[in-house]
Amino acid sequence: MLFAEVAVEAARALDRETYSYSVPDSLDVVPGHRVTVPFGRRSTFGFVVSVGADDPGVEVKAIEAAGRDPLLLPHQVELARLVANHYWMPLIECIRAMLPPRVRNNGAGAGPSTRQKRHSRLLDLALAPAVRQAAPELTAEQLAALEVIEANPLTLLHGVIASGKTEVYLAAARKALDRELRVLLLVPDIALTPQLVERVRSRLDAPVAVLHSQLTELERAQQWWRVRRGEASVVLGSRSAVFAPIPRLGLICLDEEGSASYKQDRTPRYEAGWVARRLGEVSGARMVAGSATPSVVAYHEAKTGVYALASMTKRVHGDSAPVRLVDMRDELTLGNRQPLSTRLMKAVEQTLSNEEQAILYLNRRGLATFVMCRECGKSVQCLGCSVALVEHQELNALVCHYCGYSRPMPDLCPHCGSRQIRGLGMGTQRLESTVKKLWPQARVLRLDSDVARGPDAYFEIWEAFSERRADILVGTQLVTRGFDLPAVSCVGVVDADLPLHFPDYRSAENTFSLVTQVAGRAGRDGRPAQVVGQTSNPEHYSLRCAAAGDYEGFYAADLPARKAFVFPPFANLAVLTRSDAYDEKAAEGARGAAEAIAAGLLKDGIEGIRVMGPSPAFIHRLRGEYRWQVTLKGDGLERARHLAPRGRGWSFDIDPFT
Repeated sequence: MLFAEVAVEAARALDRETYSYSVPDSLDVVPGHRVTVPFGRRSTFGFVVSVGADDPGVEVKAIEAAGRDPLLLPHQVELARLVANHYWMPLIECIRAMLPPRVRNNGAGAGPSTRQKRHSRLLDLALAPAVRQAAPELTAEQLAALEVIEANPLTLLHGVIASGKTEVYLAAARKALDRELRVLLLVPDIALTPQLVERVRSRLDAPVAVLHSQLTELERAQQWWRVRRGEASVVLGSRSAVFAPIPRLGLICLDEEGSASYKQDRTPRYEAGWVARRLGEVSGARMVAGSATPSVVAYHEAKTGVYALASMTKRVHGDSAPVRLVDMRDELTLGNRQPLSTRLMKAVEQTLSNEEQAILYLNRRGLATFVMCRECGKSVQCLGCSVALVEHQELNALVCHYCGYSRPMPDLCPHCGSRQIRGLGMGTQRLESTVKKLWPQARVLRLDSDVARGPDAYFEIWEAFSERRADILVGTQLVTRGFDLPAVSCVGVVDADLPLHFPDYRSAENTFSLVTQVAGRAGRDGRPAQVVGQTSNPEHYSLRCAAAGDYEGFYAADLPARKAFVFPPFANLAVLTRSDAYDEKAAEGARGAAEAIAAGLLKDGIEGIRVMGPSPAFIHRLRGEYRWQVTLKGDGLERARHLAPRGRGWSFDIDPFT
């Protein structure tokens, strides 16, 4: 008789990973099968993770039914185990992440539906007949990079912006397809543009599946089944596509390595780059991670031999646009109280007179970033979170960006009753309004998550700007990638200091990356271009190096502080968060957990892991609950997993991004 270990859906809240069941002779099951099993007094479904002849030594019940074919491939089951172990999460949660809801619950979505009312325009583009385009001749640097990729299982492709990294990905993909292998191309969600889909379709001349967050549940299921049946040779998607069931996977391309978009901010909290590396290991596929601004951790691994390093230092077309830093303290001294410096306004005016396009970047949504009383100095706070509410013009209301709470703009201060209350600070809405007043003749578009809510909203804004139906684009980090448009000759970074204000060991890295990436939108076709970065910290090394396009200089300046304070890449981090409606209970729970973990490490003789805290979370109160955190720092943190607290109110974030 055979026995199966099953990850049971109904046991998600329990500590146990799997349950043993006998396999009836009438059923043929393998790891990856979706099965119906008895659990307590009811039947539920689960997923087989192993099958063997060894008797589990306990009384077991029999599997009741099984799907015709396994949903998960063998390497996916192995990947799920690796992800669950690294990120301290139940195995069933990893398996759930691998399956769209319709597939997971009942295996639906395998074909077209008569009730399907909407088709994503990005999908229509991916499935439409492609006009084949010949590949351009690769430069010497591109050919050298391709040789490194072909010779190594893991490659970091460090190339300056516009050095032709995508052409290297496509050339490597072509080689994999010629060997009858399949390709996974991962990009940040915001870089999944029609431009990229068209380029992949026309160049590779192979069936493409697209997986990203804006698809409907039915569309996700349909694309998943195309991949599972082997109908798509190329899978193009955002972070969740790393879990796609790709048979005969030969190449994984991770574009914009280090992007925060690859980190899932809710359970399961995985980082797609880490998962992609393990996917390459269990499937035998080669992996290339590319970026003009790789993470310090990845570059350090390349320097120490974990990655093979391929470098591309020259643009394929034109030269990098010069980046000029403007000290906004000097602007204030000269009497300029506008949010835009004199230099930036002149640059935009010149761009408009040349009938070219400009991008103004400000990574902060809303009209006013906080509303404050001039009498008592207090701001209007969210009732459930310890953050200030943000004024939104289109709603005529104040909104919390964390829990969604909203309220009308008050006429009187809720604290002291004064009428001296007004919105302060600047978000993209106020910047858009300012730009329209400064250049009333210009056609202005705004791109942030407030206007890009619809399934095709991002597509439509991108299309309008690419067809030159707008002159100026104002936006958040949504504009930093994907807008590779020849008419853009001016880029303004309105507040380059924003990332530096966060209590995050990656703040300098984020600043360097964002300024470099948004600056790279200018001068893509070689025409003269200019980039202006506004700052009150022009002496900061991240901004100086970004202005000079000097990644090596930034890396050399950032690494010593990380080493001194033992941050990645010199240690790993795990943040354990205790949440409760009562502040005292959250603090007490976190304090007890910290003491228990420290005692457990000592008792078990586990060295090299430091327990820090507890301390209040950066946003202390979120969605009505207070949060206290315990941080673990060291190597091999999975050794401490068995000491982690259990029960309601706890969440774990391994390798946190903030």
